[in-house]
Amino acid sequence: MFSEPAHRAFRYSAPRRWVPVIACGAVFVLVVVWFSLAMASSPPAPLLSLVRSPRRRTAGDAAVLSASFGAQEAVALSGVGTIATSGTQAPTPIASLTKVMTALVVLRDHPFPRYGQGPEITVTPAEVATYQQEQAAGYSVVPVSAGEQLTEFQALEGALIPSGDNIARVLALWDAGSTQAFVAKMNALARRLGLSHTHYAGPSGVKATTVSTATDQIRLAQVAMANPIFRSIVSLPQVTLPVAGVQYNVNADLGADGIDGIKTGWVPQGGGCFVFAAMTVVGGSTTSIIGVVLDDQGPSPLPDALAAAERIVVATEKDLTTVRFKTGAMVATLRAPYSASVDVVTTSPVSLVTWRGAPVHLRLRASRALSPAIRAGRVVGRLGIGSGGVERWVRLRAVHALSGPSFFWRLLHP
Repeated sequence: MFSEPAHRAFRYSAPRRWVPVIACGAVFVLVVVWFSLAMASSPPAPLLSLVRSPRRRTAGDAAVLSASFGAQEAVALSGVGTIATSGTQAPTPIASLTKVMTALVVLRDHPFPRYGQGPEITVTPAEVATYQQEQAAGYSVVPVSAGEQLTEFQALEGALIPSGDNIARVLALWDAGSTQAFVAKMNALARRLGLSHTHYAGPSGVKATTVSTATDQIRLAQVAMANPIFRSIVSLPQVTLPVAGVQYNVNADLGADGIDGIKTGWVPQGGGCFVFAAMTVVGGSTTSIIGVVLDDQGPSPLPDALAAAERIVVATEKDLTTVRFKTGAMVATLRAPYSASVDVVTTSPVSLVTWRGAPVHLRLRASRALSPAIRAGRVVGRLGIGSGGVERWVRLRAVHALSGPSFFWRLLHP
């Protein structure tokens, strides 16, 4: 028989000999698990970061307009945004500027075929009688005769170039069957375009209850000038119609200071009105200035509005500037916790026309699924330069290679 002490030694000493073995086994398992996780885990993708402020303003102060007493002025860079306004932006009669919306509704309802001048419109005896009445009342009219056939293009020319009030009404009746139905279309489109201070009471603008603001008309002018048919018509110095013959553009500024459109207007209650567009070249890029003068009540309202437009174009051209990055401009970095950062540069020049004091933003878009290791020269994303509603994009490349994670880094970062 075992003695009591020997018995106890037999019972408790055996397990103690296994403790080191179990501990070593546990450590071994942990090491294996750690190593497996470290080798199997995906290291974080490199992060593309701007080295410049994403939001800033161009140097200098924005243009300042100086509308005459009671008038409204506004000027914008087409597609970019409004540069400046002057005067109280309150609804005021816009006279024949109304025909811009008339033409836009017609062109949307009856888009032109690839070739030709659109369908023919037959002038009715009732429309001839209306022409005679409006002529006697001193309205701006274009001669017509019963049975005369005008193509859609010719009718638009008659409404926009000599500013025929009667031709605007001919278009309205042809499009919608009645002036009331057509005016409803005009106001519906105004709402869709966000012209919240604009209301139309007729297709020609002779009614003083047709009102708008300079800022609303700038928005509408940009939409209209984006239509190639509209743009081609308002740039014409004269047109020839079947009965009326040669008709001259009432836009006397056409061709001056790059002005290539778009519409004049005058009514006693609303003074001289002019929506204009002018092409200009800035830093080798062609862009368009859009401006509006409303309610000019000077001694010669319409000539005064035309003169104000020239002043606005000349002043605005001096305020335009270009934001540009040349090829190889360092604009961003690639960073990863397992490697030194790498400079990222533009692959080609990029520029954006804007104005002094304009807000400009920069945006980065990294390429999809950037791998942990990136070779030198690889395209890693794009840079967007934006101002207002315009953005220009350029591809970006890594100047040097970005090394992938080392064995020891992965071992330490499972």
